Amino acid sequence: MSTADPVDGPVVFDPADFGAIPTSKELRRWMRKVRRGKADRSVWQQFEDIYVVIFALAMLGATGGNVVLNLNDRSAGCTTASCGWLLDTVPLILVPLLVSGMLRVLLSIGPVSASRATGFWLLATPVDRASLLRPSYRLVMVGAVVVGALAAVVGWALFGANWSTVGEAAVLTTVVLLCTACVTVWAQQTGARSRWALRAADGLLVLAAVPALLLAVRPREEGAAASVVLGLSTVPASEPFLSAAEVRLLVISAVALLVAVALVVFTARSLDKLSRQSVVAGGELLAGIAGAAITLDVSLLADVVAGRHWRQVGRVKSRRGRGSRGVAMIHREFLRVLRWPRRLVIGFALLVVPYAVAGTGYDVLVPIVAGLAGFIAVRPLMDGLRSVCRSIGLVRALGMDLRELRVIMSVVPGAFAALWAALATPALGSPAVAFAVAVGMLTGAVRQASARPPSYSGPLVASPMGAIPPGLFSTPIRGFDLLLLCLAPVLLGLSGTWVVAIPAAVCLILFAVNPKQA
Repeated sequence: MSTADPVDGPVVFDPADFGAIPTSKELRRWMRKVRRGKADRSVWQQFEDIYVVIFALAMLGATGGNVVLNLNDRSAGCTTASCGWLLDTVPLILVPLLVSGMLRVLLSIGPVSASRATGFWLLATPVDRASLLRPSYRLVMVGAVVVGALAAVVGWALFGANWSTVGEAAVLTTVVLLCTACVTVWAQQTGARSRWALRAADGLLVLAAVPALLLAVRPREEGAAASVVLGLSTVPASEPFLSAAEVRLLVISAVALLVAVALVVFTARSLDKLSRQSVVAGGELLAGIAGAAITLDVSLLADVVAGRHWRQVGRVKSRRGRGSRGVAMIHREFLRVLRWPRRLVIGFALLVVPYAVAGTGYDVLVPIVAGLAGFIAVRPLMDGLRSVCRSIGLVRALGMDLRELRVIMSVVPGAFAALWAALATPALGSPAVAFAVAVGMLTGAVRQASARPPSYSGPLVASPMGAIPPGLFSTPIRGFDLLLLCLAPVLLGLSGTWVVAIPAAVCLILFAVNPKQA
């Protein structure tokens, strides 16, 4: 028997054998040089093709800014106590929603991500991982700053806050979202931290619902709308440039900004603790989202997010089914929805939207806002219907017609839609409007989930971004068209009979027609 050579053992990297380890800056400089050497178009040539898009975005920003200015002037004309109480309540609703949304979005992406090629060729090498991931980290921080500033400016300006208050709110909101982004990077390092961060996001949704409910049940003052119109011609009294409260708030904002910058720097030093698996998973999700965005397929985007979630779960505890055929499938759909309870929490948390709008006094907007919020709440429950409608082999294996399967797969989401609309009835004002909202959100979600993939057949349409298939233009509005059709009698102020009859007819026609297979 031969003994092992005592020099055998684990391989240790020795720079003397392989050369010095390059820095990430040198690698990025080399990759940039290679890309530029293979480029066949200059920056100016590319700009000539996209200048129309840039001009359109500039016009859209100018138009949106003008609208915000006008709405701010109108809202500032309201001098009643209800308007002041509303402005004080907005931060208690807006800030938790922003923080919760950013936690969920960033944790679903990573937030720090890298492509599979980067993970295979670079992250598996002895090159400094923190330095390689730092550009992605900076992009996340910049995105958090932009989202926080825009959300604060729009949110506070729409309710009539003066511009000094809007600026201070933008600073504080930006700092809060910047700290939230740092927390997501810290939570990305382990699975337990990510789960606790998602639970905190759900808790913030519930927390935002409390002031919205208080806003909805608070009695309104008579003549509030008239005071808005009459207040447009009044001239506000002269005030000092900065009051004591504003100076104090500016000092707090400066301190919070310093704390946020320190937290960003401290978090950047912990990037080397991120696992390659979590970083690459985020890059794959971004690649799938980019593909869904190119095809303008909203359902494909939902499939990408759901697929990544179930890959992370891996497997679940199986349960014995009940019944046969349709009853068994309804039972399985019910269990599938319960296996992802966070979607139910988010769906019921969206009830805060119609109540908050009802509390502001804009009663005309309550049905359409409730319909959109309900559509967002019920759409994630349509994964089963989406899978069936996109797989002809699965339809044949189940042994039923696709029309029957669409009805069966819509039972559980339909029950959720009915319960959601019933809970929103006090904000909507009447059971007939609640019925229209429930039918609109259900039929819209069913139409979008059961729609065929985008069609690339037919002549192409010329655009500044190149030739585009005409089938792509109708893809994003699928589902929303039925939602607006069901809400049309409510928005037009028709009688209660039409409010119930038109949505009922839309629902019957949708489930009676045999859908086209992919």
